[in-house]
Amino acid sequence: MTEPERAWHRQAFIPASRTASRTESAPPAPGAPEPPIYRELAATWAAEGRTLPGRPDREWTAVITRPCWPA
Repeated sequence: MTEPERAWHRQAFIPASRTASRTESAPPAPGAPEPPIYRELAATWAAEGRTLPGRPDREWTAVITRPCWPA
């Protein structure tokens, strides 16, 4: 079997032109302070008993701890 003219070759690095668009939309670093609007929203959701990102979800925990088959 002959090798195709345009064979696939592993690229050793990712060109900067392909990584530029990804770094612009990257989330802030974990140690970065949260924007004030997010803090207010998180406080409102916590007061209403809603699930917050990065915190345990009581409803999900209840669902996954139930037996899958009725006893």
